Amino acid sequence: MNYPPSSATTVRWGVLGCARVAQQVIIPGIQRSRNGTVRGIASRQPERAREFAERFSISRSYPNYQSLLDDPQVDAVYIPLPNRFHAEWAIRAARNGKHVLCEKPLSCNAREAQEMLDACRQHNVLLMEAFAHRFHPQNLLVKQLVREGRIGKVLGMTAVHGSGIPSLTDIKLDKDLGGGVLMDKGCYCVNTARFLLDSEPVSVFANAEKGVESGVDERTTAMLIFPDNVCVYFDSHYRLAPGNYQQGYHIFGESGRISVPSGFVQLDTYRRGHMVDTSVFVTNAESEMARIDIKAVHQWQLEVEYFADRVLEAMPLDFPAENGLANMRVLDSIYRSSTEGRAVSLQDSGV
Repeated sequence: MNYPPSSATTVRWGVLGCARVAQQVIIPGIQRSRNGTVRGIASRQPERAREFAERFSISRSYPNYQSLLDDPQVDAVYIPLPNRFHAEWAIRAARNGKHVLCEKPLSCNAREAQEMLDACRQHNVLLMEAFAHRFHPQNLLVKQLVREGRIGKVLGMTAVHGSGIPSLTDIKLDKDLGGGVLMDKGCYCVNTARFLLDSEPVSVFANAEKGVESGVDERTTAMLIFPDNVCVYFDSHYRLAPGNYQQGYHIFGESGRISVPSGFVQLDTYRRGHMVDTSVFVTNAESEMARIDIKAVHQWQLEVEYFADRVLEAMPLDFPAENGLANMRVLDSIYRSSTEGRAVSLQDSGV
């Protein structure tokens, strides 16, 4: 166990790797936070870790991941490594008594996610999948509106998450590292539907288009059937012109709909560090649209503050490892459906 002393007010973070997401939003989020500090950064390339630490005014760099985990002055770790290494290093972190915030997707499959969950439970540390959009006020508002019946009984939802195709050297197109658009972008659509509907799909039917050169899915579409026959359709893809990006979701109810154009990522914040306002659009039965403006937040800051609070208070998570495991079960079923060309029941997920 590695819970800070009960008098502690700050979680000391370690970061495994110099990934882009760590550079652009997570480390800035921790440094903006009221209850966290970055203790150190580790890389398999010691010089890169030193340069990274200097750039972000981080006090320590480590020549490998294990040396960071061995540091008793680190309370929690953030893992932004390629998907293939999430399970290995989350389990190692747990064995070293570190709490774990793991970049999405939690793992490469539900079996690995279960192993991560078991290790963290055994060593009494927290494990959470890093879907920061769950902490953004716009999505919390949408969940509240759905719960309150603002658009009546929910009938369905659509979502899109797409971009231009990455370079063939990008890990997102590396089959051996757990690449593919479902793992990169489609997982957001799945997680958001589960979060907003507050339930789990009972079956999925999916189609995947694999790249000839990459061998991974470069477009995955799926229909998820939730309880009460609520139908969720999403399209995740690398089919846009270079530099383009699409995201967002719509929820349809018996007496209205809710639209969120920037449902997953505030792109200007991610790419340039610019804080941006967002909006939620609610249409009633008379086709009258109300726009609800949400002041800019740094959703990654909110995420790490939440996680650090739970570590400091020794409290359970609202989105524990079990939630990440459930998301992986859905992704596994989507892959299975697209391979077998049939609908797949979530009861057949195998974990």
